[in-house]
Amino acid sequence: MIMKNKILITGSSGFLGCRLAYYLKDRYELLLPPHSELNVSREDAVRTYMEEHRPDAVVHCAALSNTWYCEQHAEESHRVNVQGTVRVAKACKLTGARLIFMSSDQVYNGTPLLGPLTEEAPLLPVNIYGQHKLEAEQRALRNLPEAVGLRLTWMYDLPTSHLKLNTNLLVNLQKAFAEKTSVRVATHEFRGVSYVWEVVRNIEKALWLPGGIYNFGSGNDLNSHALFVEAARLMGLNHPATWILPDEERYSNQARNLTMDCSRIERHGIHFRDSLSGISEALLRPFRTS
Repeated sequence: MIMKNKILITGSSGFLGCRLAYYLKDRYELLLPPHSELNVSREDAVRTYMEEHRPDAVVHCAALSNTWYCEQHAEESHRVNVQGTVRVAKACKLTGARLIFMSSDQVYNGTPLLGPLTEEAPLLPVNIYGQHKLEAEQRALRNLPEAVGLRLTWMYDLPTSHLKLNTNLLVNLQKAFAEKTSVRVATHEFRGVSYVWEVVRNIEKALWLPGGIYNFGSGNDLNSHALFVEAARLMGLNHPATWILPDEERYSNQARNLTMDCSRIERHGIHFRDSLSGISEALLRPFRTS
């Protein structure tokens, strides 16, 4: 009998975690503990769980990811996003498990540079979430240099998905169109968006990467206003330029650039479509979960 690798997914009830669990369920032995069973805010709980279950690898998705909430609750954000990641890294070192943990393109929020950013770009995150994700990266790798940190973009799934949805680009556009409301989107902002199922498939490929930090998501050459308009056109939402309005004041003093250069991950054979191509592919060939 061939033994399956045992993988622990923290945050398996969240937007990314539940999809990762669905995708991996037939190829691995999965550990999917609820928060009540594995609370990453408690070091004793993390260590005890890891020593008892001995996973081969941990995919750490548990996080507070709402940037506004983290800004208002900085202490809780630090306890979960920083200390929780460090606790998991220490437990992985203790038990010999591989660790893949989720970081964010928000670590680039505040950089003065334009164009696709490499992992070596200077980091000056201006919000609590970005600051905490950067601290989590640094401290996790100090404790476990072979850990793999993935800097994710804003992710989306189709609004018709029956799995947990986030407030993603496609959901927001469909809601605004249905309610006949306008949205204002910055012309001085640049960021990629990634189809969550493309992220999920590539996380499986990332399970055995060399330790370090990797940009991990779709690139994008458009400003956010242009991206929103083109995404709405792909969705078949009529006359998007009349209700998706350009906000030319926001970030006018310094452009907000979260666009990532994914050359490093591509050298390991992991590739993402650019943002618009990813949206087009998702709409044409959605990932089926039923």
